[in-house]
Amino acid sequence: MSPPPPRPAAGQASLEYVGLLALVAAAFAVAVPAAGVAGVPARVAGVVRTGVCIVGGDVCRASDAAAAGLRPCTLSDERRGGGLAVTVLSVRLGGDHQWLVARRSDGTVAVTKVARDDVGVSGGLGYELGPLKAGVEGEAGLRVAAGVGWEFPDAATARRFLAAAHYGLSGAIARWPAAWRSGEAGLAASGWAGLGVVATGGKGTARGGSSGPGDDGAALESPAAGIEVSAEAALGARIGRGSTTLYLRAETTGPETTGVLDGVLGAGPRGPVVAEYTRDRSGPRELAFRVSTRGARKHEVVETVARLDLRVAANRAIAARLLRHRAPWPPAVAADLRAALLQAVRTGTVERSVYAVEDGSRSLELAGRLGAEVGVEAGYSKVDRRLVEASAWTAGSQERAREDCIA
Repeated sequence: MSPPPPRPAAGQASLEYVGLLALVAAAFAVAVPAAGVAGVPARVAGVVRTGVCIVGGDVCRASDAAAAGLRPCTLSDERRGGGLAVTVLSVRLGGDHQWLVARRSDGTVAVTKVARDDVGVSGGLGYELGPLKAGVEGEAGLRVAAGVGWEFPDAATARRFLAAAHYGLSGAIARWPAAWRSGEAGLAASGWAGLGVVATGGKGTARGGSSGPGDDGAALESPAAGIEVSAEAALGARIGRGSTTLYLRAETTGPETTGVLDGVLGAGPRGPVVAEYTRDRSGPRELAFRVSTRGARKHEVVETVARLDLRVAANRAIAARLLRHRAPWPPAVAADLRAALLQAVRTGTVERSVYAVEDGSRSLELAGRLGAEVGVEAGYSKVDRRLVEASAWTAGSQERAREDCIA
C-alpha cells in the first residue's frame, strides 16, 4: 500500500510544534552533558520521537493502541520442532510436534505446542510416445492436529515454564494451566505433471529435472519439464477462558514450473488465509481474517489481520450474512465475504506486520527396498522471525505507523 498523503489538518500549528520539539532537543543536547546528568539525552530523544509521532497521527504508545482497539504486536517468535514420516509402497504415515514462543510488545509471552499426525496416499501414471515420456503424480492426505497455549506476564515466567516442561509437560501444566486448547482436521493434496525425453523405451518416469534411469534402465537424455501445485484446507476450533473460536484455514502453492521451465511460473505459496469467528458468554464477539504473503525483500513475510467487532449491531448484521454459509465455503460466498472485509476496513481495525525470517530447518530422506519400497523422512524445524515494520488502519483511517511496536 502506498504511503498516505500529507494530513493538511496538522497545519501551521503542527509544523511549529515539531520545530519547537527540535529546538528543545538541540538545547538539551548541549546543556545536559555540561550539567553532567546521565541518561537524560536518551529520555529527551524518546520524548521527541513520541511528540513527532503524535503530530503525524500515528500510533505512538501502548495506551494509544488500546484506545484504537489494536492488540499488542508480536515483536519476535521462535519455532522449534521435529517430525518423522514413513512411506511403504504408496501409503505415507507421519507426525510432528512444534513449540512456538512469541514475545509481545506489552511484555507478555505466548507459548504454543502443536502436535500433528497425517496419513496420505500417492500414485502416478506414465505414458510414452516415441522418444517422449509424460508422467502425472498426485498425493492426497488427511491431517489432524491438536494444540495447547499458555500466556505469561513476562519472559522470566515463560522461561521457568519451558524449563519445567522439558522434564515433563504434565507437571508444568499443573503449575501453569493452559490458556486455551485447539483441535483441527484438514485435507491436503498435491500434484505434478511433467514431460521428458528418453534414450530407450521403458516404463520408468523421472521427475524434477535430473537425469536418471527408469524402471527398465531407460535414462532421460534431457532434463524433464514439469509443473507442480498443492493445496491444503482445515477446519478447527480453539477453546479458551470463556470464549470459543471456530476457524477455517486454507493455503495453496503454485503453479510452479520445474526442470527446463524452472522459473517460468512461480506463484509460490499463497496463504495461509484464515477466517475466525469468536463468541463468548455474551454472544458473538469478533470476526477476523488473517493473510500471510511474501514481503518486498528476500526472507520477509507480511501478515495482515482485519478484525470486526460483532458487539456492534451493524457489524453483526453483515457478518450474519457470511456466517449463514456452512464451511467449506462455496464460491457463492464471495459477495458476503467481500462485504465483511469492507466493513472491517471501514469500521474495524486492520493490522499489518512485516517480519524478517531466518529459517534453519533441515530434513533427511532415505529410501530402500525391504521386500517392498520403503522411505523414511525426518525433519527439524528452526524458524526465527523478527518484527521490522508495523502499521494499522483504524475505523477507516489512513495507514498509521505503529511506533509502539518498533523499538
